[in-house]
Amino acid sequence: MKKYLAMALAAVGMLVSGLATTGCWVFVIDEPTMPKSMLNK
Repeated sequence: MKKYLAMALAAVGMLVSGLATTGCWVFVIDEPTMPKSMLNK
């Protein structure tokens, strides 16, 4: 029973870490550039 629980938790952990990495890359790629007018304020 403990073996199956450990395997299930490991699978969930791998899935979450994969999604977090993908989300981070999507955020970096989709980040818009800030207009110069906002930087001067």
